[in-house]
Formats: sequence, structure tokens, C-alpha cells
Amino acid sequence: MKQFLILMLSGLLLYGCSGNSPKTPAAEAVADDSPVAIVNDLEKALAGVPSWSNEKTIVQMPEGIPAHSGQFVSRVDAENQYSYAFKETFANINQKLPVAVIVEGYVYMPEVNPALGIVMDINDNNNTVIWKSYALSGVVTSLNEWQPFTARFTVDAPLKPGYQLKIFASGAKKTAYFDDFKISFEY
Repeated sequence: MKQFLILMLSGLLLYGCSGNSPKTPAAEAVADDSPVAIVNDLEKALAGVPSWSNEKTIVQMPEGIPAHSGQFVSRVDAENQYSYAFKETFANINQKLPVAVIVEGYVYMPEVNPALGIVMDINDNNNTVIWKSYALSGVVTSLNEWQPFTARFTVDAPLKPGYQLKIFASGAKKTAYFDDFKISFEY
């Protein structure tokens, strides 16, 4: 009897720990339709955050000028024409493929720069599938202060889960600062 109880308890423990509960179609659909937002305030950027690159652009604002939040920002200038960048394959973001990519954040321009923009590059093994730019010149109403921006990129070509999405700012050799990125998707 004692051995039978030990065998039964062992069996129950194994069954309870197996984690083989069946997934329902509704549970899978929720995972696909869940909103995805990737937020980066740049405060941990120097620690090598996965899916983000170009940490050499992470700096503190010049003396006496606060970051939009925290202490760190991404600076574009003559030496670093591209900002801190998000890079990830669509399969690692969500099971569904988006119809639009929305990039929000804050920009600080100490000088007029009509070429300053946010870039979306979707590629297949570094072969461009979609490349779009959003000009920030129409958003910035005054220099030397943080201005919010929202760039909405429509996906107008068929996507595959293995395609890579890159999001970054391009500064055309003039200085500008970026903070508090948020990337979200419409499905």
C-alpha cells in the first residue's frame, strides 16, 4: 500500500510538472492580436540591449541642457550620421505581420536640418524590400527644445516573417538628439 501511494504521488507530480496543457485556438489568436510596443528610454542602452545597436551614439546632453527623460540620448552628427537603431526580424516581434509601423519619440535640434528624418528599412538578408523616410523638418517648430514626433510607415509590400526591420534616425551630418523611442505596430 505504501509503495502504491508513493507511485501515485510521483505520477501526479510528474503530470502536474509536465506543462503539456493543450493550447486552444483562442489562446493562440490572442497572442497574435496582442498589441506590441517596443519602448526604449535609452537609459540602459550602454548595457547592450538586445535588438538595438549603435551604442556609440548614446551620450549625455551638453552641460545645462536636460535630456527629455533620464540622462542619456542618442546623438547624430558629422561623425555618426545614424542614431541608435532598432533591428529585429518580424518573426521575433509577433506571429502576425504588420500593415503599419509607428515610431514615436522626441527630437532636439540645435540647428536647422531639413534632411533630418526617421528611417524604416525592411530587408531580406540586407536586400531592401521597403525603405521609407519621415522628414522631421515639418515637426520641429522651434530649435533648442524637445519636440515630439510620430512617424507612421505603411507597409505596402508583402512581408515574410524572416524579413528584418530596422528603425533609426538619420541626421545628414548635422547635430540632433533623440530620446524616448516607442515602436508599435498595426495588424
